[in-house]
Amino acid sequence: MLIGKKSPHGGDIYTQPAACDFSANVNPFGMPAGVQAAVAAAAAECARYPDPYCGALRAAIAAAEGVGPEQVLCGNGAAELIYQFSYALPDKRPALILAPTFSEYETALGAAGIKAGYLALSASEGFRADERLLAAPLDGYGALFVCSPNNPTGLMLERETLEKLAKRCCEAGVRLFADLCFTDLSDQPDAYDLPALCREFPAVFLLKAFTKSYGMAGVRLGYGVCGDSAFLEKMSEKAPCWNVSTLAQQAGLAALQERDWPAKARALLGPERRRMATAFQEMGVTVFDSRANFLLLYSKLPLWEQLFARGFLTRDCSNYRGLGPGYLRVAVRLPEENSLLLSAAREVTREYGGTGVRGVRGVREYDAF
Repeated sequence: MLIGKKSPHGGDIYTQPAACDFSANVNPFGMPAGVQAAVAAAAAECARYPDPYCGALRAAIAAAEGVGPEQVLCGNGAAELIYQFSYALPDKRPALILAPTFSEYETALGAAGIKAGYLALSASEGFRADERLLAAPLDGYGALFVCSPNNPTGLMLERETLEKLAKRCCEAGVRLFADLCFTDLSDQPDAYDLPALCREFPAVFLLKAFTKSYGMAGVRLGYGVCGDSAFLEKMSEKAPCWNVSTLAQQAGLAALQERDWPAKARALLGPERRRMATAFQEMGVTVFDSRANFLLLYSKLPLWEQLFARGFLTRDCSNYRGLGPGYLRVAVRLPEENSLLLSAAREVTREYGGTGVRGVRGVREYDAF
């Protein structure tokens, strides 16, 4: 839990109550009924300690991902695995991180006493990372963190890019941490061949989670896949014995029986994201290209504040390294919710005279800022 510190993430409806939360990028359909039932049924088993080996869940994830159980590590949410990975790095060489991206990489490295270096992406280039990553110097680094689709930009690395990067890292003795937590809700859910990456590049750790795909943020269940089982053992030593609860393990097993749940969401997420992007563009708001279930926006208007005043919580991105005031991220939710958000945003832009910055990267040129 946090003490004396403001949460740096979205989803904080506890100190920022709002009628509709667009700050957390989870499946807009929420948790499947079958998973809810499994969590309720598991309550009767909670007098006993959970399985410290996550035996059934680990085997089920391995079967679903096409890897061996020894290549899977479960955690109390994806965030815990980021910390385990950082603490398990064999030396204190710095790690290289993209910017902007998820802040927990930097926080976890700091907790492990590891300095972070940054590969800054450019707004003028739409925050595209492929060429920058393949040209990035790896000398002196012990690990490289990438996120695809990237949070908060929403862009994905090409399959060829990730494979070339994995090869570079293995040859350079650098651990590659690839966060794929948003892939199942992206335009390309099968973009990467996890079994092949594990088989060919043992220095690669692939992070996934049930959080976004199955609306299980409050359950806390993530997992990592890696071909280096010895490194997974080192990671497992950095967490408590019973870190994955009985409720979480049963929820994960039930979710794996609902494999069409992310696909159901994807059917509406793509069209809705494009509709929202066009609408924001017409309001004079900068919309960055995305392949995920969220959009990164920029406006000179007090858009975050005015949307919150109207009951909509979006993600203020001013605390992302490499961003600043004016940036915000909005989740793609159900069509009726998205329409309400867009209506509120139109009110704001009309009230302030529509002085935002125009354009959608990849659709037409936009003004530099």
